[in-house]
Amino acid sequence: MFRIRNFLSSAGLASFDLTLIALCHVASWHLDLDSTLNPTRGLTPHNLDHLPILGFVLILWIGFSSYFHLYHSRRMDSPLADALILCKIGLTSWIVLEWSAYLIPRLAPRPSYFLRLEVLSTFTLVAARLALRLFVRVLRRHGRNVKNLVLVATPELGNRVADKIEKRAYLGYRIVHQIPCNYENVEEATHIIEEFQNVMSSITVEDVIIALPAGAHALTAQLARECEYSGVNVRIVPDLFPIIHSDTQVYDLDGIPLVNVRLYPTEYLRYAVIKRVFDVFVSLAVLAIFSPLYLVIALLIKLTSPGPVFFEQERVGLNGKKFKILKFRTMRADLNPDTHWTVPNDPHVTQFGRWLRSSNLDEIPQFLNVLRGDMSIVGPRPERPVFLERFRRHVPEYMARHYVKSGITGWAQVNGWRGDTSISQRIACDLYYIRNWALGLDLKIVFLTVVRTFFHRNAY
Repeated sequence: MFRIRNFLSSAGLASFDLTLIALCHVASWHLDLDSTLNPTRGLTPHNLDHLPILGFVLILWIGFSSYFHLYHSRRMDSPLADALILCKIGLTSWIVLEWSAYLIPRLAPRPSYFLRLEVLSTFTLVAARLALRLFVRVLRRHGRNVKNLVLVATPELGNRVADKIEKRAYLGYRIVHQIPCNYENVEEATHIIEEFQNVMSSITVEDVIIALPAGAHALTAQLARECEYSGVNVRIVPDLFPIIHSDTQVYDLDGIPLVNVRLYPTEYLRYAVIKRVFDVFVSLAVLAIFSPLYLVIALLIKLTSPGPVFFEQERVGLNGKKFKILKFRTMRADLNPDTHWTVPNDPHVTQFGRWLRSSNLDEIPQFLNVLRGDMSIVGPRPERPVFLERFRRHVPEYMARHYVKSGITGWAQVNGWRGDTSISQRIACDLYYIRNWALGLDLKIVFLTVVRTFFHRNAY
């Protein structure tokens, strides 16, 4: 209710965007009418047939802008922060418009109209937003569009925050009051709250940053409530510096700081792209080249024991998400494999299944899991939920292995830690792989898998 300034700012920005979209629409429409490739169907540049279409385009824009949170505050973000969101809105709008034109052909002068409109609109908006943000940053450096900020922090952390704000004048913050706090006793907390209330009532404050020790949680909560009573935005610097690693990153989620204790491979674009391309290429190659062998294995499974060729089993993968893993069946069909841990000379394993396990050929169907995106070629082996619950309570850092996709093979497997072997040693290998991931390491593991584990003594 106190965010009138933010509302007016968002409304002005939305009007700016809608005006540009309308201009792009009018330009595209008239270009279509003038095109020698387009039959005008009796249309003239002076008619108003395009106005309903423009209204539909603008309504879609407003709806998708709200859905993708385009008008949330991004004062601390990069000038290009809006580009990805604008591309998402443009792509989604284009899909809806094309479907609408398919159902109602009169919506578009010709089939490529909406594609050109969305490309032109997105490019124009990205360029205009970038120019606008750079212009606003210049204004802020000269004292315009600046927010008054109150800082409540320990002396050391408060000085660090103040120094960063001073060096980044383009963010548009001015520290109007700083309240130092060591928080040694209740009396000091009472004094801080009183001083804070006096400051909030005596001067105009638009933002508050609180950077207090973890032991001052109650004081932080009270100060945050005072900000809410006054309709003032509050940002809290978490006291996590003693436990985070140096190779970490801090994100701003619309004023909420998100701190990674450690950066894992999935945080990097190169991991997502390179890993996926490698997985798809290798999986398709393996499935295509060895398809005759798979048919032979399927036939032998049916001939040597009753039951299905494949079995599905629930496993836990990336981010703790459950999925169904595929394998060639190697056990009797009447056994419940979800709670059974295979041991040497296990009587539940069929004769042909024992050979499949020793040769790792029972894992071949998992290349289908890789194509579906459930798994990767290389990564920690996925575990069954029942055993995961047991290991997570007794093995330190066990759950950290779920920061990456599970794999058909992994660093632990090529080093002999598979089957009924040490869980702690297996986890140590998995964590080494996660923290040292590289495409070269994946290639090395694939090579060692072929050399070392084709007939491994711990596979049963």
